[in-house]
Amino acid sequence: MPNAKRTYVVGEHFEQFIAGQLSGGRYNNASEVVRAGLRMLEDSEIRLNSLKQAIELGDENVANGEVHEYDNAISLLNDVIQGSE
Repeated sequence: MPNAKRTYVVGEHFEQFIAGQLSGGRYNNASEVVRAGLRMLEDSEIRLNSLKQAIELGDENVANGEVHEYDNAISLLNDVIQGSE
């Protein structure tokens, strides 16, 4: 049932927001506004999960003693730049 219709209550604040988006002309109907918001939420969740995984990996590296000390920020920056090439 991919096209099943459902009803959701978003409250007055978001009803006004949706109306504003529609009057701006970027979206043709409320469903487009809601889908755009859901896409943004999905993207945000994906980025947040990636960040959490990177932090977890960094924590594991520190716990295993896999660290590198820098004398100054320029040395760190140079290392980051070289690693991205």
